[in-house]
Amino acid sequence: MNMEKAAKAAKLHGRIQTLLDSLIGRGFELGAQVAVYLDGELVADVAAGMVSSNSSRKVDSDTLFPVCSTGKGILSTIVHVLAERGIVDYDKPVAEYWPAFGVNGKAAITVRQALSHQCGLPQNPEFKSFEEACDFNAACARMAEMTPLWTPGSTMQYHSRSFGWIIGGLAQHAYGRPLKQLLLEEVTRPLGIDQAMFFGISEDADKRFSAFEAQPDQKEQCTTAPITNAPPPPGTIPELTLPLMDFVNMPQVRRCTMPAVNGIMSAKAIARHYAALMGEVDGVRLIPAKRLELATTRQTRPGTTPVCFGHGFGLGYCLKGTDSDMGALFGHGGAGGSEGMANQHLKLAIGLTKNRMDTHVNAPRPHQPAGDKRDYGHPGPRRRRRLLQITQVDSELI
Repeated sequence: MNMEKAAKAAKLHGRIQTLLDSLIGRGFELGAQVAVYLDGELVADVAAGMVSSNSSRKVDSDTLFPVCSTGKGILSTIVHVLAERGIVDYDKPVAEYWPAFGVNGKAAITVRQALSHQCGLPQNPEFKSFEEACDFNAACARMAEMTPLWTPGSTMQYHSRSFGWIIGGLAQHAYGRPLKQLLLEEVTRPLGIDQAMFFGISEDADKRFSAFEAQPDQKEQCTTAPITNAPPPPGTIPELTLPLMDFVNMPQVRRCTMPAVNGIMSAKAIARHYAALMGEVDGVRLIPAKRLELATTRQTRPGTTPVCFGHGFGLGYCLKGTDSDMGALFGHGGAGGSEGMANQHLKLAIGLTKNRMDTHVNAPRPHQPAGDKRDYGHPGPRRRRRLLQITQVDSELI
């Protein structure tokens, strides 16, 4: 990095640090990280606040946070790596790689449909125990027994937790090795982030974990309930109905492989991953440009996805570019406020992690005065957009 670029990167770092310090100082956040890569170089790596309200330990660059669905973007990348190697074909049935999956109306479900949440399987399997839900192979086996709620491919509905078992099971069966090993060998170790990105945290890395905490005045939390119109059936496992904050904080969940919901990562690892999708990072690129173009082409019909997912889904990634260039901005965020996002035109990659969980209903906006508790609506996405805007505008100067 030349001196002029370094000076502008320092300015960017300073602006993000000021914003995080302000949010934390006014009690809107507790601890957070933001990392930015530009053209494959780290230009900002900001940490602020505390790992816990009951601890004097400060957040640093190596602190690990729960990121929930932000992990879905990483999981999707694994499939694209396999597709580039010819191991997986988007238009072939999932059952071609995972024969047990092809029962009960699922034989024709394609990899493309699975990646774009069009399987008709948004519900959780009927687990016999919490231990079974935390056993990745057992959970995938339960997923393979499921029957779609509607004709696969006929509509899109977000597969909140089932996405992890469908896509993770597909990748594991196609690769012939455990999913955690696939993540390590094909993504994290080549990028040097094997101690900063996990689907199932190690005992040593768990010492750097910063758990979710609720807003002090929060009266309700996000839920992990599957997106269905039916209430949980009698006999539902209590742990699986816990609020999301409590669920992902559980030691059993942190340690198991549940990739749609239990990703634990640093902001720098997330940003480095997205940077390596767009170009080389220290000599490593995960997939070539043509593969990325396929992965960021919209698969879902207009108006079928919630607005928080932008224009809809590509192959596993949310697309948030302009109407004429939807894949220009792509990535995946998660409950609690984490984010992984890339701007293909600027070659800009952003990672955001935080430990303050909120419902995005009654937490204050970034500019809301201290003590003002009025409901301004959906502040979490606004805070996230503010960070993305700062990095985008400043990075155009670098």
